[in-house]
Amino acid sequence: MRLAFVADPPEQLDAGLDTTVGLVRAAQSRGHQVWITETSGLAVVGGRAQALLRPVQGTPGDDPAWFSPAGDPRWLPLDRMDAVFMRTDPPVGTAYLHATYILDSVDPTRTTMVNDPRGIRQANEKLFALRFPELIPPTLVSADAGLIAEFVHNHGMAVVKPIDGHAGRGVLQLRPDDPNLASMVELATDYGRTPTVVQAYLDSVTDGNKRLFVVGGEVTGAVIRFPGPGDFRIGPPAELTAVTATDTAMVARLAPALRHLGLWLVGIDVIGDRLIEVNVTSPGAITKTDVAFGTGLADDVIARLESARSVTGTLVRAPVRSRHPSRGRRRSPSWRGPGDTPTSAGSGQRRC
Repeated sequence: MRLAFVADPPEQLDAGLDTTVGLVRAAQSRGHQVWITETSGLAVVGGRAQALLRPVQGTPGDDPAWFSPAGDPRWLPLDRMDAVFMRTDPPVGTAYLHATYILDSVDPTRTTMVNDPRGIRQANEKLFALRFPELIPPTLVSADAGLIAEFVHNHGMAVVKPIDGHAGRGVLQLRPDDPNLASMVELATDYGRTPTVVQAYLDSVTDGNKRLFVVGGEVTGAVIRFPGPGDFRIGPPAELTAVTATDTAMVARLAPALRHLGLWLVGIDVIGDRLIEVNVTSPGAITKTDVAFGTGLADDVIARLESARSVTGTLVRAPVRSRHPSRGRRRSPSWRGPGDTPTSAGSGQRRC
């Protein structure tokens, strides 16, 4: 396969921690070709999404220089790739959103998006779980100090986190008897101007926060993470754990919505039997788990992508997937011809 990764600058990625690195290495170990770009290297030319793609070759081990260029960067249409991985870390700010709009121009009948840009926009990692109220702890989303204070007093203790936050940044613990409560609510809501997520504190967090790795709507593994010393927020993967019947049922409940939105690679966070977050922008912890415990989660992601494309030519999508009604009938997924290779954007060549 030909795989493109839209990622943070590769020089900044940590070979022992970053899931993008693990996926690149897994893809190349299975014989696939890999290109990499950044959001600033995306464009739409003649209605087709293109990228300034640099072919890369991964290096073994955890050397910070984890890759070496395998050629000069050049502009290529992204629909010449078998799959495009959107791996830029959140938050989903203006540059991130603009990148997803450009990626909307990738023809889904030719190229698999991991994950679908429209799905990323619709499934905010903190708010998507609200669609499943039976699965989540008591939750409030508001910028109103009075509502938040009432919620905290009703539940005894709560956690507040920014809607667009990630990696535990800006997460605070709220207690009704804390003399700083009003000030923390002001900080969390930018003095009542920005809604924030407030959830009842779950005592079962002492047993860990479970990350479920979900690929194509199926759980492929799970790890437990615990709060760090002197910090109530969750740390890195601490141990492998079993996938319970409750976990399986929860993912089965989410799977139809994930598939409909084209969210193929997902990290689901669970405390006890409660759904906390659905990570879709750049799901992580895969490489951390593989490095720490010798698992093959990254390899499994690529293997499942191979299987999906070998069966259908692209992943199963929601019924209303055509983004290019003006292009006429859907092309057959088996569009590659013998010796067909990527060419420069200006060549005028297209695959049929």
